[in-house]
Amino acid sequence: MEKLKLIDYLSEFVVEERLKRIDSIIENRTRYITIAAEDLYQAHNTNAVLRSAECFGVQDVNIIHNRNSFEINNEISMGAAKWLNINSYNNALNCIQTLKIKGYRVVATLPAEKDSLVQNLDLSSPIAFLFGTEKQGLSDEAISQADEFVKIPMYGFTESYNVSVSSALVMMNVVERLRNSQIKWQLTDDEKIDIKLQFLRASIREVAKIEKRFYETRK
Repeated sequence: MEKLKLIDYLSEFVVEERLKRIDSIIENRTRYITIAAEDLYQAHNTNAVLRSAECFGVQDVNIIHNRNSFEINNEISMGAAKWLNINSYNNALNCIQTLKIKGYRVVATLPAEKDSLVQNLDLSSPIAFLFGTEKQGLSDEAISQADEFVKIPMYGFTESYNVSVSSALVMMNVVERLRNSQIKWQLTDDEKIDIKLQFLRASIREVAKIEKRFYETRK
């Protein structure tokens, strides 16, 4: 109830058109799939992954930084980070174990011949997609912990796509298939409340001061 009252209060500081857009976007958000990017060393690729995830309505992105650190670049991500939940891990094992505990099947993206095509992937349970570094791909540790493997169709000489392109192609295929299915891919009611609060906070200047006034009036 407290969150709902705070949402009502903050909504007074947002124009009606913005509120409608927030509600519309939340209805198209999903946590049924998530993305995990391992040790990307080119910051523009990581930020491009964030941008694609936000555009496709994927709420959670997991960043694994074994060796390479990551900084948000709003010029590349177009401000996507503030609309997402970004989780950071210092190794692949921690990330993958956490995702499995949350109920995700962990699917590694690899270009190997034996792997199934992304368009044939079973979508009957939540999926976390693993993407590796630009040069070396996924680490042996990440591959060993994956539940399944998938590849993206390629018809040229080049052996792999850029990681930001790979993630976008996978999300486009899977999100569209989910939206045309009977699968419950949408957020739960509780998740919608949390994310609406997150979006309102991201939409309001000096929101901390406004929230402080809200709590002061409730003492």
